[in-house]
This record gives sequence, C-alpha cells and structure tokens, in this order.
Amino acid sequence: MIKRLLAIFAATLFLASFSLPGDAHAQRNAGSLGIGLGSTTMASGLSVKQFAGPTAIQLTAGCWRSCDGLAMSLDLLFNMPALASADILTLAWNFGAGGAAGAGEDGIGIGAAFVLGLEANFRPLPIDFVLEWRPGIEVIPDPDINLIDFGAHIRFYIR
Repeated sequence: MIKRLLAIFAATLFLASFSLPGDAHAQRNAGSLGIGLGSTTMASGLSVKQFAGPTAIQLTAGCWRSCDGLAMSLDLLFNMPALASADILTLAWNFGAGGAAGAGEDGIGIGAAFVLGLEANFRPLPIDFVLEWRPGIEVIPDPDINLIDFGAHIRFYIR
C-alpha cells in the first residue's frame, strides 16, 4: 500500500512539474490544490488540501491504524499570516478542527480532533511540509481523550 502511494505521489510530482505556477506563494493562495502524503488522527495515506481564501479543507484518506482497514479524516483549517519568509522558505501556521472515521478488522472508529499546524512552504517548487499537533477524542469504539497526538503532511501544489 505504501509503495503504491509513493508511486502515485511521484507520478503527481512528475506531471505537475510541466505546469509549475510562477507565484512563489502558490500553496497559500485561494484556489490552490495540494496533493501528497499525510498522517492524521485516524488516517494515513493520500493528503489533499484545497484553499478557499483564508480557510482550507484538508482531506486525508488511506490506512486506518496499523493498516488493517480504511479511514478518512476531514479538517477545516484557518490559515494565519506567515511567521517568517526567506528566499527559499516561508514559515506559516494554521489552526482548525475536523473529524475522522475508519473501519477495519478491529471494527469501526469515529473521532474528532483540533489541529494546530506549522507549515514550511518551499520555493521555487510549490511544496509544503506540515507538522501538526492534533489533540482529540475518540468517540467509537471506546471513548478516549488523547492530548498527545501528531500528524504530518508533504504536498505538491498543482495549481
């Protein structure tokens, strides 16, 4: 499964390289779409981020827990102004919340999480690397609060 996801990501990078946006801040503009790999509260696999002005929708879909099933996570993120900017890197942050659901050999799971993310947006290639703190709650199968949970994403922006 991981090899297949890496192959999809590599193919996306290759195809998108023929239409690189000229704007160095492309990954933070309204309408920008990033595709890559990510890990969230319940899901690890394909990561997609679609910007809509100061907000963004982040979808992560793929493996559930130790890859014994499928899961999906959907977050609404609020993008804040850049913390620092240099020739090859812009450091920015976001916050938000979302929900997740998964199903596999161990049954089903449903949860929610708050998100606090730190983004490294690279230039001139439209790539971001994001680290997230994701405190959350698992509702099903066993209610549980988890204050120590992290996620990460790496995405290539195709528009």
